[in-house]
Amino acid sequence: MKKQSGFTLIELVVAMAVLGLIMGAMVHLFGSSVTSLHVGARQEVVYEEARLLMNELKTTLRYADKDSIDPEQPTVSTNKFSYKGNLWDRHMDIAQGTNKEYKVTVEWKDDTKKQLQVTREDITDGSKKITVFPNDSNNSIFEGKFPVTSEKLTLNDGNTVIMYKIALPLQYEFNGQMKTQTLETKVVPSKDEEELSWMEKLSKAYYDIWKLRTKKISDMTDGEKDYLEEYKNFLNNGNGGYADWKLASNVDIRKFLFDKYGVEDSVGGKTWPTVSVNGDVLYIQPHAAKDIPAAMEDVVIFAGCKELKSDWNTSYIYNRDENVWYHNPSEKDNKIWLPGKTWAEVKSELLSLSLIHISEPTRP
Repeated sequence: MKKQSGFTLIELVVAMAVLGLIMGAMVHLFGSSVTSLHVGARQEVVYEEARLLMNELKTTLRYADKDSIDPEQPTVSTNKFSYKGNLWDRHMDIAQGTNKEYKVTVEWKDDTKKQLQVTREDITDGSKKITVFPNDSNNSIFEGKFPVTSEKLTLNDGNTVIMYKIALPLQYEFNGQMKTQTLETKVVPSKDEEELSWMEKLSKAYYDIWKLRTKKISDMTDGEKDYLEEYKNFLNNGNGGYADWKLASNVDIRKFLFDKYGVEDSVGGKTWPTVSVNGDVLYIQPHAAKDIPAAMEDVVIFAGCKELKSDWNTSYIYNRDENVWYHNPSEKDNKIWLPGKTWAEVKSELLSLSLIHISEPTRP
């Protein structure tokens, strides 16, 4: 009798069980791979959403008219916050830009208080720009706490100003685990700041960072501690080259100041602040020698007719002692190489070369 080949019932059950285990492991591995890819993208997306909203708030609030801010001192219990201000709208041709008045309304998108909605309305033509954070309400960890709050600061002259703190809590998955982080910054509306030109303002901001490197935290004022915390948060978010903030370079400090003081361009990006000199629009930025500047006046302010990235060879130098700009009209010869030079050295060089004195720039 011919022997039949095949599986017994027990063999079939065992084979199916083994196959099930193998398939389950494969599904788990495949699912983990997909999740890891999805999670990484999610973290980037959530952070980018927060960054865009933060830029919108701190830029518009910095140029807000303090008398239009309502309520003047928001708290975590606030539901709606609004203000008016002016921004320079440069379009494609910066020289033909216009100063536009806007109204900004910051409020909860709905009664759940899970998403924040910021609406910037152009008062002239009624157009609106709406930004929502987070885009997915499931990523929200606001817990009903309004993210714009305020505190009073007492200045050295005894006067007080109101500083606004913006705190955006983030939640995202990373390597299969939920992570949280808070993106923070503080803003004082420009009309409550000292009446400084952009040249003086950038010099002061640069020097304020440098001098903190020589101070113990215990010797810092509350304002200096807040400024240091803002700077360290910026570096910790992947913007700096050093883990130790005291080792941060000129480039790191400039990145921080660009993020803090850079103004919005026509395509949603940023540029350095600008001033107008004899009809030319100049992009201005700070630089200092590798050694810690002894005073704010040691910070060099230079510029170009186009946005400079890392070109330290410039023909536009601001002479802070005379409050005027010097320039080489040819834009080819007699440029000054800035790295490693103090302001005294730069000044001596600009006076010895054929750079000419041009009229005092107007404020932006």
